[in-house]
Amino acid sequence: MQLLHLYYFKLLAENEHLLNTAKQIHISPPALSSTISKLESELNVKLFDRVGRNIRLNDNGKVLYTHVCTIFSELDQIKADFSTDQTPSQHKIHVGVASPTIWNDAISSFMLIHPDIAIQHSMVYADQIDDNDQLNRFDLILADFSDIKNRSWESVMITKTTPVLLVNKDHPFAKRKILALSEARGENFIVLNKEYTFRSYFDDCCKKAGFIPKIIAETSYLLKDQLIKKGSGISFSTQLSVSSNNISDISVIPLDSSTPPRILCAFQKKGNIKNPDIQLFQEHLIQYYKDN
Repeated sequence: MQLLHLYYFKLLAENEHLLNTAKQIHISPPALSSTISKLESELNVKLFDRVGRNIRLNDNGKVLYTHVCTIFSELDQIKADFSTDQTPSQHKIHVGVASPTIWNDAISSFMLIHPDIAIQHSMVYADQIDDNDQLNRFDLILADFSDIKNRSWESVMITKTTPVLLVNKDHPFAKRKILALSEARGENFIVLNKEYTFRSYFDDCCKKAGFIPKIIAETSYLLKDQLIKKGSGISFSTQLSVSSNNISDISVIPLDSSTPPRILCAFQKKGNIKNPDIQLFQEHLIQYYKDN
């Protein structure tokens, strides 16, 4: 497999639109289609399903997408490790995030205000969250308070976000102003894969509500919203995630106080010399979520 082909696949998986993706990488749609066909032939599986004029990442594609994200994340890390730029170390912050979306706006706003401070940003997956070698790659990790149990890391709370249910517009819950999670015990749930730390939060909340959820699909962020819109089931999220992802055509129902909020924190290794750039970054995050 060629890295270029995997890169094209990654973009197409994220866009799910052949023409737009081809324009983004400055090749023709037939050339892109041919590249994906070669990749499918090499793997002996179909990666996309055609739905009318549209394409949708299928289960095989989702498996490959997870691996490809890891590959390109590692490549970014290799480039960073062997970087020959002369940026002083105190002007580069290695940031790990446990969610691929909710921190994006806050981080990008910091970079606009402080262009002299380089941010290296990578995902931290559930199977890495207890691995010291993986955690030690980062100066700062943005995650839920309960995600990192390693006592050698200390946390600063950035913000809280309340839990919500996401349902199709025609669902009986759609007109409710507030719900208890226990009321959804008989529903079909569409949930994130266990590679995301948010999944543990969902599982813990259901346990606290006194039921084991009926899970009909474990997906990535890409597919979850599409399944909800089609009425395949409901999903669990937070108000901050909804705001970050610009969800449309889906009803968002707040959950009552019996379901605990998600407490989002910045984790830093204890004993590290306090870096003023990291302190500045933390303060920016706290203020950003106060203002938005």
